[in-house]
Amino acid sequence: FGGGGGGVLATAGHLVFTGDAGGNLVAYDAANGTPVWHSRIGSVSNAPTTFMLDGRQYILAAAGDTLYAFAVYE
Repeated sequence: FGGGGGGVLATAGHLVFTGDAGGNLVAYDAANGTPVWHSRIGSVSNAPTTFMLDGRQYILAAAGDTLYAFAVYE
């Protein structure tokens, strides 16, 4: 997946989240490795994690001293 990242998260929704060497948090299609989403947050320093709140799934990732949360939409 291009290096960097601090870890990998695979979801039941067939997405794989990790950081890349360019400072992006990237979601890949688990079936073929195609990037489907990214956000430039800086060097990802942990394995992304996920949780559900009020029926919506969120992805958390840290970059430096900042924690980012993204909502997953269908």
